[in-house]
Amino acid sequence: MWPFKPSAFLDAEDEAWQLKTWQCFLLRFGGVADLKRSPLVTPSATYFPPSKTAGHARAEYVFDRVKRHAGMEDWPCKLVEQPARPEARVSEFVFLQPVNKGFPLGTFGISHNEVVITYDPASLGEPMTLVATFAHELAHYRLAPLREELPGGEETHEFATDLMTVYMGFGIFGADQAFNFSQHQDFMGQGWKWSRQGYLPQRAWVFALAIFLQLRQQPMDDVKTYLKDYLFTDLKNAQRSLQRRPGLLAALR
Repeated sequence: MWPFKPSAFLDAEDEAWQLKTWQCFLLRFGGVADLKRSPLVTPSATYFPPSKTAGHARAEYVFDRVKRHAGMEDWPCKLVEQPARPEARVSEFVFLQPVNKGFPLGTFGISHNEVVITYDPASLGEPMTLVATFAHELAHYRLAPLREELPGGEETHEFATDLMTVYMGFGIFGADQAFNFSQHQDFMGQGWKWSRQGYLPQRAWVFALAIFLQLRQQPMDDVKTYLKDYLFTDLKNAQRSLQRRPGLLAALR
């Protein structure tokens, strides 16, 4: 006889938009059966075997792996390296580097009837960032025919693109890279680096990952090793929120 309604993990508007967008994906791409064909891609040697490649060759190696796991290895596109970006210097010994402030981690476009995806070469040393970037740009490619059909229209297109990366199996990378902060200090000085990747906030990434796992009937422990502790805690809360309201996902199934 608990007098309160089960609480939602996201606010009502964001939750409703996610569910409508998931429904759009499932209707267009083949339902839960298609979703189950997407692998749960993890940052491991299983999906990204060690490679001695360097520079642009390394980017192409990672890009090819992402395309393969996304089921898009036969989709033609050209990968192009962006110009290097500068590092901010606060003083002689202090550096503050907002990683993607004003500099895109990647872009998707069409030039001379050819699909072109670009990437920031600084990401070569940050494989989680590089994979998340490639997944996002390939999601643009995948969603190109649906651009007019997506809930929320053009205003929410980038958010839907992030959500598509979860559908494609890359939710771990998106959730992990939604916000990062690190600092360093040595005899040459000290510095801080922060980055925010993607358009969805972290709670929205986690909610999307919870939907992905629930629809596939896949245990949460499959992602525990690869998520930051606080993200896994949020994932458990998102799962509970969905389980308390089974009607939400029944409509998607």
